[in-house]
Amino acid sequence: MVPLTALRLGTAFFATLVAVTLVAVLLRHRERASARALLGVGAVTAVGSLLHLLVADLTPPNAALTVTGWEIEATAWVVVGTTVAVIASGLWVLFAFRYTGRSQRVIQVTVGLVAGISFGAVGIATAALGDPSTLAFQLLTVTYLLVGFLVTIGVFLLIWMSIGQQTVPYREPLLLSAGAIVLLSGSFVAQIVERPILLPAFSSVASGVFLIAVIRYPVFETAPAARVLGRDRVVDELADGILIVDRRGRLRDLNPAAERLFDVSRASAVGQPIKSIIPTSFDPGALTRDGESHRVKLSDGTTISVTADPVTDGRDRSFGYLLRCTDVTNRRRQEEQLTLLSRFVVEVIDERMAAVAEEATRAGDSESVDSAAAADQIWERTTRLTNLVAQTRSIEQIIAENGVSPGQELDICPVLRELRDSIAAGSGPRIELDVSGDPIATTVSPALLTSLLEPVLEDAYDHAETRVDVSVDRDSPAIRIVADWPDATDPGEQDHDAQLPLAVTRLEIDQLGGHLSVERTDDGRRAVVVALPTNDTREARRTGVDGGAER
Repeated sequence: MVPLTALRLGTAFFATLVAVTLVAVLLRHRERASARALLGVGAVTAVGSLLHLLVADLTPPNAALTVTGWEIEATAWVVVGTTVAVIASGLWVLFAFRYTGRSQRVIQVTVGLVAGISFGAVGIATAALGDPSTLAFQLLTVTYLLVGFLVTIGVFLLIWMSIGQQTVPYREPLLLSAGAIVLLSGSFVAQIVERPILLPAFSSVASGVFLIAVIRYPVFETAPAARVLGRDRVVDELADGILIVDRRGRLRDLNPAAERLFDVSRASAVGQPIKSIIPTSFDPGALTRDGESHRVKLSDGTTISVTADPVTDGRDRSFGYLLRCTDVTNRRRQEEQLTLLSRFVVEVIDERMAAVAEEATRAGDSESVDSAAAADQIWERTTRLTNLVAQTRSIEQIIAENGVSPGQELDICPVLRELRDSIAAGSGPRIELDVSGDPIATTVSPALLTSLLEPVLEDAYDHAETRVDVSVDRDSPAIRIVADWPDATDPGEQDHDAQLPLAVTRLEIDQLGGHLSVERTDDGRRAVVVALPTNDTREARRTGVDGGAER
């Protein structure tokens, strides 16, 4: 056997061996749709290498004539090589489209195109082997160009998945793309230089590149680009900030909500340590193991709750952590408000009930005290405390249900009319409303405003002689409740029990960023002014009181 024939035989057998090995490795992943297409590439390449032995590499003598009795033309290896390249490349295109997550409709159209091109190539090749003609070779060239166009699209999708979308390391799609290019160009290069041995040589290189990609990288464990894009869109739309951190604690990605939350851009943050945007140190790994959230206060006063989850692949290899950052500033402020309200009520109840008990004891021990009058006084005080508790619980419930929201336009007319209708009795003082006009800008919800104003308006109604005037200053914004009290006692000199109906409202309004004041008008009437909180007042209070960092 001459050396050239031995080289041809060895190259063809090696190409077959590598292709069969690729098939054997891919059989373990055959349940994956994209793996089946690449499995077909290996099988077609193996069959093509064996066919090449018959038509090119065992001559002389002519193996095809010896084995099958067919006497074929010397150019048969061109026809076989081109047909094999067309079919194998078409199957690779199906792999690329499935692997990059194209839609089912696109896959179906691609299957139809590849099937049509492949069957056309087989039909043309059969005709060319029996009766070679220029037209047959031209048609075969057309099928080759068509599948080449599809391969170009597949390569673009793979490269874009890595470079444009950064969903997989760039080496993986580069290897898969290089294998497709080598597989398709083998027939063309062999024809140009008129060396049939190059055809199995290129096939063995292509199969080897595919084999390296499948063994070296988790090809079939990587989420297809379309699914990743879908998840990216969901993550981008999340209100919570999402941070991707590697095992060294450096930022690898963040969504738009995180950019807004930390006031950074993605370009400037990626690659930086996590502490560059979160002003405290914590171990994401420990946070993941504990399964608990970690509260952090940013420099602008925003409080965030951070939870961590590990980022792993299908083989449970760790790549870093996904941190979910939720703005809980309002929730924390609500918790503080609820705690303050509860503490206030407990202190008032303890103090007043002790006073009530002392009065009851004194009334029982002293014969000079009018028992009926003492009982009425005790009943009045107890009723005030009961109303105070009910009022506090109502406000707590509304705060817990998010009674505060930023920058809402509140139509105050229905709120005040509803309060007037529920408080005013037929024979009591009149409640006059001067509330016509546009809505006011405040952070208080209608339900919370009702709970805050109800005790103030009730107190004014209970003490008014003839009428209560309610007006709205939309510039402040503020609500002014004026009653014609029969006495001229200065508001600051009233007994402490008489001020209890306003105590909770004053406390909560102050916490929300507003203010409640009591004053006398020029004509001697008592006025309660409730200045409502706005975005500006809440922000000033938040930055002034809550500034700093917290762990």
